[in-house]
Amino acid sequence: MSLDNIQLSYETCSVLFNTHLIRDAKSDIQENCSEKIAIDCLGENQQKALFIVNEPAYKFLPDQEMELLTKLVSACKLSLADIALVNFSSNKCNYHQLNEQFHPEKILIFGVTNAELGLPFDIPAFQVQKFQQQLYLTAPSLTEFLNNTSLKKELWAALQKIFF
Repeated sequence: MSLDNIQLSYETCSVLFNTHLIRDAKSDIQENCSEKIAIDCLGENQQKALFIVNEPAYKFLPDQEMELLTKLVSACKLSLADIALVNFSSNKCNYHQLNEQFHPEKILIFGVTNAELGLPFDIPAFQVQKFQQQLYLTAPSLTEFLNNTSLKKELWAALQKIFF
């Protein structure tokens, strides 16, 4: 065995070089992933339920979509004080930043792809996914639900898995 080709495991490197090589690389990654920003939201997040929407022309949602969201939240036996509503297009944040500010247990994503949020997975719409002790649900934008009863039924079935 030649000394030129020694391969060290991550654990060994962290023990041998914990003050310079490993920690510096880790802290650089963490700083890049979770740069602190103030994320504007509606609601008080009392039940740790984060609703993410994507409405470029509005601060949060247009009236019809806000009415739909309010009905959905009420049907889940919650109020707007129980959730945090974030408009992705106004904040351009990633899931690390959202976790850091809101510490959500349930994350419902409407009209935003998992890739846009920087999530390391992709799931089909209306499928509940557990990741790092959190429940994720992706769905089309709320606009698509306004006149579509079948989409509303699919969403309601998924919401029951999360909230009941």
